[in-house]
This record gives sequence, C-alpha cells and structure tokens, in this order.
Amino acid sequence: MTETPLALGGFKVVEFGDFISSAYAGKLLGDLGADVVKVEPPAGDSARRHGPFANDEPHAEKSGLYLFLNSNKRGVTLDLEHAEGRGLLRELAGWADLVIHNQRPGDLRRWGLDYESLAAEQPELVMSSISVFGHGTPHEDWAATALTATAASGLARYIGDPDRSPLWLPYSAADIQGGIHGAIAAMLALRARKSTGEGQHAWVSIVEVMGTTLRGDSLPQYIYAGQLRGRNGAHNHSFYPWQVAAAKDGYIEVITMVDDQWSRFMELMGNPPWKDDERLENRWFSSEWADELDAFWHPWLAERGKAELSQLFKANHIPFQPVHDVSEVAESEHLAGRDFFQDVEHPQAGSYRTLGAPYRLSLTPWSIRRPPPLLGQHNDEILGELLGHDATELASLAEMGAL
Repeated sequence: MTETPLALGGFKVVEFGDFISSAYAGKLLGDLGADVVKVEPPAGDSARRHGPFANDEPHAEKSGLYLFLNSNKRGVTLDLEHAEGRGLLRELAGWADLVIHNQRPGDLRRWGLDYESLAAEQPELVMSSISVFGHGTPHEDWAATALTATAASGLARYIGDPDRSPLWLPYSAADIQGGIHGAIAAMLALRARKSTGEGQHAWVSIVEVMGTTLRGDSLPQYIYAGQLRGRNGAHNHSFYPWQVAAAKDGYIEVITMVDDQWSRFMELMGNPPWKDDERLENRWFSSEWADELDAFWHPWLAERGKAELSQLFKANHIPFQPVHDVSEVAESEHLAGRDFFQDVEHPQAGSYRTLGAPYRLSLTPWSIRRPPPLLGQHNDEILGELLGHDATELASLAEMGAL
C-alpha cells in the first residue's frame, strides 16, 4: 500500500516557549507532517497545569489544554537557565529547518538564543517569533498575556454591553491567533528560503494580529473622520434588527437587512399593528430606538424554542443562527458529517476526543499520527540518538539540572 504523503513531511521544527501560542503553531505544523520537537522546562509547560482535567483531578499528563495543543510532537526537557541546556537547544537548532517560540526577546539575547546568534552558526535557519508586542518595539519585553493583547489592540473596546466595561475574547483566543499567524509566517519564510537559499527571522505581534480585526471600519473611521464607535452589545447598529435575542431555550441571532426579509418576518408574526411604527420607516436608523422596538417582537421569540424558530426562519427565508452552547457543538450533525472530532489513545490520559482540522487537503490530509508527548519522553531518542550524547552524559546533565 502506498503511504499517504504529508504536506510538511521532511520539515524539522524545534518549538520552545510556554502555554498556548508557540505550542499551537507547532501543533499546526506537526499535524501536517512536520517533525516537531517540543522543548519544555524540567517542570513542564505551564499548560500541563491549566486543565481542564477529567473528574477535576489535576495531572501533568492529563490536561485537556496540553493534550489539544501538542499532538504529533516529540518532547524533550531542557533548562534554558542552565548553560548546558542552552547548548543542547543550539544543537537542536542546528538540526532544524525552523525554530518557533514565544519567548521575550530580552531572554533570548541573554541566553544567546536570539535569531542573530543562531543564524551566525546556521545561515539557512528560519526563526518564527511570537510575542504580544513583537520584536524591536518599545514594549517588546513586557510580560503580557492574551488579555493584554486584546486590550492593547483596541479590540476589547468593542466587545460587551455598551453600559458596562469592555470584555476580552475568552479561552485565550488572542494566543490561538498568535499561533496561527506564527505558523503562517514560518511557512512563508521557509517558502522564501527555497528561492533565496537563505533563512530569515519572522516575528509576529499578537497585538497587531488582533488589531487587524478593526479592519476597514473602526480604525479608518477614527483616522479619517475622528469618530469612535461604541460597543454594540447584543445589537449591530448598522441597521435594525441585526441582533442576538432570547428564545425560550437560549439565544438566536436574527438579521433582516433586506426589506423583503423584514416583510416576511412581519407576516410570520401575523402582521402586528406595530409594524407601521414610524420609527421603522427607515431601519438604517431604527437602532436609535432599539430598546423600545425590541419590546414589540422579543416576547414572540421568547415563546418559542431555538429548533422551532430555526424551522420557521428557514421556511420563510429569514437569516438566522441559533447561539450554540458547548454541548450542542459537541453533538453537532454538521461537525460529525465533517468527521471533525478525532479519538486519540494516550498512555496516561487513555482514550480522549479532540478537535480536528478546520480545513481539508485532498492529497496530503491532516492526521494525528502520535499522541502528545509525556514530559521528557524523548530525551534519550532526541538528545541521545539524534544529537549523539551517550547515556552517561545525559545522566550527568540530568543530575546537574540541565534536563
């Protein structure tokens, strides 16, 4: 049987850092076939301590977050505060096509692991650096998180109820976006190397990544017109109604931008007398009275469940989308039809279900070929067999705290 080719088969990657962004970048590359070696400190990546954990029982090998982020990798432990640990990482960088990380620039320079130092020994090396504020910026060494990035980018200013404080994007979404863009930047630099023969340093600022979501309206609106948009909350104030409203058993989004859609919506509710309210004559401006207008039709929604409303809106060609909770996503027929969820066997966590890829490649498909590594699982294989250090030397390194 012919073996299925891997999209990134043959690429060698060293990933080091902590928590989400660099790990997710490494996962994206590893899931497409790259040989990813994950470097953790001897105490392990902090994601191992974040959970969630089955039965709410913390275990370094059973964190749901860690298991999701680290499929298709081999794992080693190195203490980068230890000279010998840093030396081993430099050896790994000499083996790799790509080094991807989310360490602060000042730490890299202090360790001698910055791009300039590594490229001096290996000019064809590509490094992808992911950080909240980016390299070469006034705040490059600030300690920062996904919450910091969401706030500093301006994005948080537009999330939440207009009468309350701004909100962040949950589940460290900014870190996930940083990982995606870190992987993209790495692939672009590797692609360029095929033409130039030279490596380069690609760096990603998560603040800038999140700031791009202000795209063609909010930021240009301020730059060109000096106007600051407020938070929409459950409403989009572009026209009325475009909002998330309460149903009997949850929430549903309703949009009637086209007049014919609004007319069908009125017919569905029996053409109530309030449909001729003068405040609805031009629905591009109706949001000014949203609270009063909502009171006309929200009770009708609240008497019906999401399933019934979905059928009614579908039959009457009115745009809608139920707001799913996590249990509904897990049981989604659409995702099941896409074969999105994948089952994985892990030596410590046992059998668990994880998320698949949001894309499909017909010739070089995504797959999970190995479970996430145990802490230090491949020290002998990578540091010993690959880099050529014998068992006595590795034992000595472990004893002095370098591994």
